[in-house]
Amino acid sequence: MILLPISLLVACDDFLDVSSDDEILQKEIFSDGSGVRLAVNGVYKALSSNSLYGKNLTWGFISVLGHNYADESLPFGWEDYAKYEWKSSSCKTVAEEIWTTGYNVIASCNNIIQEIEKKDSSFFEYGAMEKDMILGEMYGLRAFVHFDIYRLFVPAPATNYTGNAIPYVTVYPDHQPKHLDAKKVMELIVTDMTTAKKLLAKVDTVFCRSWNRSSTSRLKLTILGSGPDNFVGFRGHRMNYFAAAALLARMYLYAGDYQQAYANALEAYQFHEHGWFAWTPEDNQGNAPNLIDMHVKRYEELYMAFFNNDNYDNWENAIGTSYQWLLMKNIDKLFGEDLDDFRYKGFYNRHNDGRYLTWQRPTVTSSGSIVRSDIEGPLLPIIRFSEMYHILIECLIEQGKVSDAAELLNTLRTKRGVKFNQIPLTISAGDLKEKLVNDVVRENLTEGRTFFFFKRLNRGIYNGDTNIELTASQWTIPLPDSETSYQ
Repeated sequence: MILLPISLLVACDDFLDVSSDDEILQKEIFSDGSGVRLAVNGVYKALSSNSLYGKNLTWGFISVLGHNYADESLPFGWEDYAKYEWKSSSCKTVAEEIWTTGYNVIASCNNIIQEIEKKDSSFFEYGAMEKDMILGEMYGLRAFVHFDIYRLFVPAPATNYTGNAIPYVTVYPDHQPKHLDAKKVMELIVTDMTTAKKLLAKVDTVFCRSWNRSSTSRLKLTILGSGPDNFVGFRGHRMNYFAAAALLARMYLYAGDYQQAYANALEAYQFHEHGWFAWTPEDNQGNAPNLIDMHVKRYEELYMAFFNNDNYDNWENAIGTSYQWLLMKNIDKLFGEDLDDFRYKGFYNRHNDGRYLTWQRPTVTSSGSIVRSDIEGPLLPIIRFSEMYHILIECLIEQGKVSDAAELLNTLRTKRGVKFNQIPLTISAGDLKEKLVNDVVRENLTEGRTFFFFKRLNRGIYNGDTNIELTASQWTIPLPDSETSYQ
C-alpha cells in the first residue's frame, strides 16, 4: 500500500505535486492489471481509516455531533464535538483529518480514472466489464467523498446558501483547485454519481449477478471467495450499482429534489423487494436467544460497507478500560412504549453497560462468538436499504400520499419488531413526519447519519428527549487552517 499515490498532505495546493520519482512509480503501478488493482484497493484502505469511515464519519466524531452519546460519557476532548466548539484543538484536528484524507482519496480516484481511461479493454483480465467496474467505482467514490466534505463544511441547501463552497477536484494533479459555489458543487456530485450508476449497472446486475443476490457472497462473511476472484467479488465492500442508486437518492434528497430522490430510492428499493437484499431475521436481532446469534451490523441489509480489521481495537482504544465512555443518550425516551423494538431490546444494553452492540467486541469466547467477531467486526456500514424506506416515506408525505407513507413506515417498524403500536393510516402529515424523525434516529444510532439528517432539514437535533437548537455557525465546520492559509 505504501506504493500508492495517497499521502498525508495538507493544503489543496500541496496535494498531488508529482516528482520525477513519483512519475516512474506511477508508470510501474499502472503498467499491469495487478498494479491497477493495488491502487484501487489502496483507495478503500484509506476510506476505511480512522480519519474517515473507520471512526470519524461513523461511530466517532459525526455520531457525537448527532448526539447519539450521553454528554457525560464523552471521552476527553470529545465534549467539544458535542458543543460544536469548532475553534477547539480537538475539533480542528478532526476537521483537518477529514479534509486532508478525503481530498487525498479524491486525488487517487482522479489518478486512477485518468490512467484507466487511456487503456484499451484488452488490458484488463475481464475486459470491458472490469474497466467499467473500476471507472464506475472511482467516479462514485469521488462523488461520495466530495459529498460528505460538502455536508460538513458547507451550509445545507435548505438554508438557500449560494456562496463559495469547496473545491470539486476532477484532475490529477491539480495544484490550485478552485472553490466553486455551493450549487455547482452539488451538481457535480450528482453528475459523477449518475455516471457511476450507469457504468456499474451492467457490472452488478449481469456480470456479478449470481453472487450479488446473496449477502454471504456480496460481503466477506466467510473464508470462501466470491465470484472468480476477490477483486471482482465481494461487491458489497466496493462502490456498486445498488449503492450508487441509493446514494443518489440520499444526495438528491439533501439537495431538496424530491422527485429524483424518490426515483432513485425506488430503484434501489426494488432490488430489496425482489429478494436481493433481505431483512435481518428476527432471531438475529431482538429475538436472538444469545449474543452470539446477533447480527450486530445487520449485514443482510447493506448496500455497501467498507472494511477495517481493527474496528474492535479502535473502539476499545477510544473508550479505554472504563465503562463510563460512549454510553447511549436518552434511549428509554427515544423508544418510549415500543419496548418490543429490536433496536431497543436487541441492540441496546445487551452487555449491561448502557451501550449499543454495533461496535462492541463479543464478551464471551465460544467458537460462535469468535466467528461472529471475525465476520462482522470489520464491517463499516455506509448505506443500507432501510434508508430507502425513510426516503420514500418522506417523499410520499411531500406528494400528499400520507396513508401510503404511514403504511411503509409500519412495514419498517414491524420488521424491527414493533407490532403493538401501529401508526394509524389516518395520521396527519405533520405527526407522521415526527414519527419518521424518531425512526431515523433509532435506525442509525452510532452509524453517522443523525447529524446530516437534521442538518439537511435545518431543524433542531432530536436526541430522544428535546430538540437541540443550533445556530447557523454551529451547523457548518469552518474550513481547516491549512486550507484558509492557502486561500
